[in-house]
Amino acid sequence: MFIGALLGGESYGTLAVAQDSTNLPPVTIVSDGQSRNVRQNSTTNARGRTVRRARQAAPSNQQPVQQQQQQSGGALASQNSILSTTPQLAGASSVTQQGIAVLGGPAQTSFYQPLALIPSVSVQTPDPYGLNTTRNINIRGKGDFHLSRTIDGLPLMGIVGGSDLFDLENIGRIDVYRGAVPSDKGLGLSNATGVINQLTLRPQDKAGFTARQAFGTDSFYKTFVRIDSGLNPETATKAFLSGSNIGVDKWTGAGDQKRQNVTFGLSQDFGDRVTLDVTAVYNNYAENFFRALTYPQTTDLRNNYSHDFNTTLTGVAATDVNYYKFNRMNAETFATFAKLDYNFAEGQHLLFKPYYWDNDTTRFNAAGNTVQIWRQQNQNVGSVFEYAGQFPWGTDVVAGYWWQSMAPPPPPTDQRRFTVNTSGGLNFSNWQSLARIDNFSVNSPYFQVSQNFGSTFVTSGLRYMVLGAPQMLYYNTAGIPDGTHGQALALNPAIYPDATLAARDYAAWLPNIAIRHDLNPALSVNFSYGRRFGRPDWGPQASNYISNRTAFTARGFTLQSLVDKVRPELSDQFDASLRFSQYGLTVIPTLFYAKFQNKQVKVVDPLIGPNISYFQGTGSSTGYGFELEANYRFDERFSVFGSTTLASETFDSDTPTLSGGAMLATKGKQIPNTPQVMIKGGITYQIDRLAIVPIVRYIGPRFGEAANTQRVPGYTVTDLTMSYDLGSHFGVESLNASFSIQNIFDRQYISQISPSDIDLSAGATYFLGAPRTVVGSLSMKF
Repeated sequence: MFIGALLGGESYGTLAVAQDSTNLPPVTIVSDGQSRNVRQNSTTNARGRTVRRARQAAPSNQQPVQQQQQQSGGALASQNSILSTTPQLAGASSVTQQGIAVLGGPAQTSFYQPLALIPSVSVQTPDPYGLNTTRNINIRGKGDFHLSRTIDGLPLMGIVGGSDLFDLENIGRIDVYRGAVPSDKGLGLSNATGVINQLTLRPQDKAGFTARQAFGTDSFYKTFVRIDSGLNPETATKAFLSGSNIGVDKWTGAGDQKRQNVTFGLSQDFGDRVTLDVTAVYNNYAENFFRALTYPQTTDLRNNYSHDFNTTLTGVAATDVNYYKFNRMNAETFATFAKLDYNFAEGQHLLFKPYYWDNDTTRFNAAGNTVQIWRQQNQNVGSVFEYAGQFPWGTDVVAGYWWQSMAPPPPPTDQRRFTVNTSGGLNFSNWQSLARIDNFSVNSPYFQVSQNFGSTFVTSGLRYMVLGAPQMLYYNTAGIPDGTHGQALALNPAIYPDATLAARDYAAWLPNIAIRHDLNPALSVNFSYGRRFGRPDWGPQASNYISNRTAFTARGFTLQSLVDKVRPELSDQFDASLRFSQYGLTVIPTLFYAKFQNKQVKVVDPLIGPNISYFQGTGSSTGYGFELEANYRFDERFSVFGSTTLASETFDSDTPTLSGGAMLATKGKQIPNTPQVMIKGGITYQIDRLAIVPIVRYIGPRFGEAANTQRVPGYTVTDLTMSYDLGSHFGVESLNASFSIQNIFDRQYISQISPSDIDLSAGATYFLGAPRTVVGSLSMKF
């Protein structure tokens, strides 16, 4: 497969990278960020009518890219560099379509894997293909619990349930905000960790057929097909339809992963000023889980590297709960979203972006000596209404309103427990939890204003976040037989008087500002500040309480009193950077500082009861560090690139318990699962039609818990991707062969630590890193 752009230094806002990258060199970083606002002109269709003015000219209140220059193979197409020479503001990066193909993993589905080379980002999963939902991403010391994951800027997916929606072959670019977030970006119930935004590859103007077939280690296969209708000049309509089928065995133990996906996209112009984009996606996914290690097991990886769930039944119930077929999930998900753009005057737009997400997931997992079944049926419905305007004096304005209603879970509305009988079947034991929970709601107005002042660009905005937490009622489940959630509630069970929660709102103001000053054509200085929001986690708090009601009530605690202890986490992010780009060399040093308040941490409190845990929202932490990105292009064929992160993310104080017992000694301790050192780099080399990209990643030591007693060694992993352009044959526009090896030296290491930065208990679990994995693929385009 033709290897194009890998990573992109990103300006503070919208990244309008050209999606037709056929003229790009083997490895190019595409970056937004010009020293001025750019007005794009409308185009003319085959009937001589002006169309797509709305799509092209709609401002996003940031600095657009020189899109036409990139498409025509201008300055960018000649540089063959890893980092863009274009100036950028601090705290954001992007991975382009071709970079996704290299970094996104053989399955090309993972939201996280393409981001592995970005500074201060650690991607963790035991699955080399990126399919499994056992995974985490750490950005500047925070895990993915408070991460905003958006698609075309919309918070489409729920908090739990489902899996990654899109094949990465349908994604044009992925943007990552590590620092400050513009007000019109990062919509979601949380963005305290940062923002990852996937931009979908829209229907193409040219009719075409794209296909990819891949095979690899552990019986992996993927078949992907996409058909583009091309633009109909009479109706101003274009559409695409894609489908994929994936399967792979787990590399350890028994079980597999299977995924089927269908995606449809439509773009339609209505006259000269109205444009409609519609996308719909259906995803069916099933997996067997990977089994975690305990900390003592991590100290002997040689003898535990095949540790996984049992492959046979023993007839002993307490053992058979760890049978692999009792530790799995299946998810069926449908989503659709649209964008209606009305260009009512030159440079003036009204946009309406509705979305809908429906999920039906069933999870089986071992819970003590029982098997727990958790049915996750939830829906998101929401919309964004936005005004975007460009004014003749150079000011860009975006003002909008985001509304969303989200049905639970979380928290869990129904969880049932089963015992394993001697024949290997499941016998109903009891309801672990049964609740009636209203919908969550979000109401969030925002604005962002941008202006150039000569060689200085300034953008600033404000968003008001109002998260409505619903009323929650938990029921006494004694004597309720097996059945559905609705059947159980129809029996009119009694409400636990101590396990009810009143509806309430959580609100916060989220300002941001960013400044970039160009000292000369080769050197710029950048600064940004922004406040981010992390929702309280009611789910585990409620589950822990219901499981240990007797112990909590004996000490005078109710569910309401526990939930009142968690508050929205707020983080203040500061970034300052320089950027030098000249003579083929690009260097970007960045200093960052972050302050977190109301940090939600899990506390084990033995004075309430053995192994009793709960969340406290009283923690605070400080993070600061240094990032260095560099790229040097020796010539048109050969370049080197790399990034380094040196960081400290520590708790500010010891952590109290509700019972008034001994403080947990966390002051000055490194946040769990947070490496202080990360070094990543690689080489790009092209010989005629052969492109070679070796990449090396070093992730430093981490700790599994806040006391910093469970140390996990660092590791180094080397990957290699090669592709060969076979040219055009038999009517095929392009034919490309690709070969990749992940973890070339078969290094044994710990990849994911779970839970992440919110867990103070000693009960962290550890997941193995994937062994050597080999994949070959063939892709073609008609």
